[in-house]
Amino acid sequence: ESSFSLFTNWWKHAMIALLDMPVELMVRGLYDAMNGFGTDEYTLSAIVGTLPENMYGEIHAAYKQHSGKKLVDHIESETSFSYKKCLMYQAMDWAESRATALNAAMVGMGTSEDQLIRVVICSTFKERQIIRDTYARMFSRDLIEHIESETSKSFKNILVAVLKSTRPRASFDWDQDCDKLKKALEGKSSDEKVLIQIVSSKTPQQIEELKNKYEEKHGEILLDRIEEYADDQAGLFGSSNFRDTIVGLLRDPMERLAYCVRDCINGWGTDNTGLITLLVHLSERKRRDLVEKYRVIKDGGDLIERIKGDTSGDFERALLALVKPPPQVWADAIESCMAGLGTSDGLLINWMCISKERMDEVREAYLATYDRELWGRIKEDCSGDYADTLMRLANRRCDRFSGKEVMLSIPPPASKIDAVLKFTKSFNKLMKLRKEKGEDIVPTEEEQQEMGSAFLYFGSTSSCAPNIDIPGLWALTNAVGFPPGDDGPDLVATFDEWDVSGTGEITWNDFVREMTTRINDPTHFDGAPLPATIDQIGELPDVPLNDGWQTMAAGATDDGWETGAKSPRKSKAKAKRKSAKAKAKRKAKGSQQRMGTAKK
Repeated sequence: ESSFSLFTNWWKHAMIALLDMPVELMVRGLYDAMNGFGTDEYTLSAIVGTLPENMYGEIHAAYKQHSGKKLVDHIESETSFSYKKCLMYQAMDWAESRATALNAAMVGMGTSEDQLIRVVICSTFKERQIIRDTYARMFSRDLIEHIESETSKSFKNILVAVLKSTRPRASFDWDQDCDKLKKALEGKSSDEKVLIQIVSSKTPQQIEELKNKYEEKHGEILLDRIEEYADDQAGLFGSSNFRDTIVGLLRDPMERLAYCVRDCINGWGTDNTGLITLLVHLSERKRRDLVEKYRVIKDGGDLIERIKGDTSGDFERALLALVKPPPQVWADAIESCMAGLGTSDGLLINWMCISKERMDEVREAYLATYDRELWGRIKEDCSGDYADTLMRLANRRCDRFSGKEVMLSIPPPASKIDAVLKFTKSFNKLMKLRKEKGEDIVPTEEEQQEMGSAFLYFGSTSSCAPNIDIPGLWALTNAVGFPPGDDGPDLVATFDEWDVSGTGEITWNDFVREMTTRINDPTHFDGAPLPATIDQIGELPDVPLNDGWQTMAAGATDDGWETGAKSPRKSKAKAKRKSAKAKAKRKAKGSQQRMGTAKK
């Protein structure tokens, strides 16, 4: 810093900031927004609203070290009302935000049934167990017992049944299920337990199959038939809360989310707490999908405009930061630094550096919103070497790839072989280090990014890019040298083990967690290294993937669903033992396959 006395101070600040890592930039921005007199709500909303999900742990730890305060506690002390709740839920861990929302819906005067419904139905099988565990840890109370004390009759039964459904059912009699639903809709059956199990035991794909089978057999659309019911009408569907829960579970997950959001906006008043709960922690892909789905559902429309029409001020900006793509949020934040009298140079530098890896998208968003070039706007507000640096940054060329959404900074691999070579080189190096140290190791950020080449390549070919789906996992594991035993049950079980987040996709955090486990596994570090040169690897064959996996649900079991079956606790323990045995067999088989590949 002392070597550049001929240059302006803001130029020096910009050059130093360009050397900072994203976590440092975000932590500094958050602290500056809340420290001192007053709060910079615009900056606070934009940063909290675009926190990368895979960096939560690092950001919270760095913030505590930097400020001496917990991030959520600092936000709580500096904000108020719905705006405070919005930022706190987004700053919390995903599971903690869900547990907090459920607790708030039940404590105090009355119970918010709508909030209970939306949190419970907008979760996957595995996420329900994560929520239950988190609830017990945070509030020292069993979630199901709490719900049982606050609800009653059919509504209580279906909420409890869904929360207990942490594993899908393995087998079905589709004709029988359709006939039972038909009888219930005609008021000829009051077998509530069976009806609840029909819906709560199925994955979204199985629900679609059920609806198709029902329409084919009975000549009517199941959802339309249920929604025709009026409150207090005879039969199981006469209860509005029970009916709303069933209808929600019968919808596609994104459609389910869109309708829940719509119900928070339409009608008398706006359900602010509901909107917050539904919009926090959405990935970029889910933001895009939600906006598109909301546009086509009944009484939907332009979600951005609906939020603007129903909210205002800081709360409105916070909600928009949860729905808009991050590059758009950053473009708005950059403009706010230059709007009005004077320029907030420190903030401008921070935002330009936060945006640098996706500057091409920020430029496009800025031009589309403000009808002018970003570099031109900077030229008007800044001067000299400082302006020149920011203008060059504004015109920075960026490689565009799906991994940018999860803050991967490595360039995408040029080919499959390039991705595999980078991965195996880093993986082998880490296994060697683990063996030499004699104790578990955690890959550094740089080492994670090196292994991330495989995540990037196979994620880009997946239906849930940048995350990895089942076909993507099959291709990845076969390419790098530790494939599942088969492309049916073992592939689905392997996917279930990797999917610790419970989202039904292999996220970046899931990938890093699994690689860390394998690096520290004796089966790997005591075994032969992965082939790490083109000569060793040879030609990478495309191993065909049959369709068998599509009829299987990850973690599916019939235990606990039939009358007289073992208790869920025993079934879960049994499933855990089976999973542990299967995992050991898979790792042993993978080790043998790697050794065979290396010898060849």
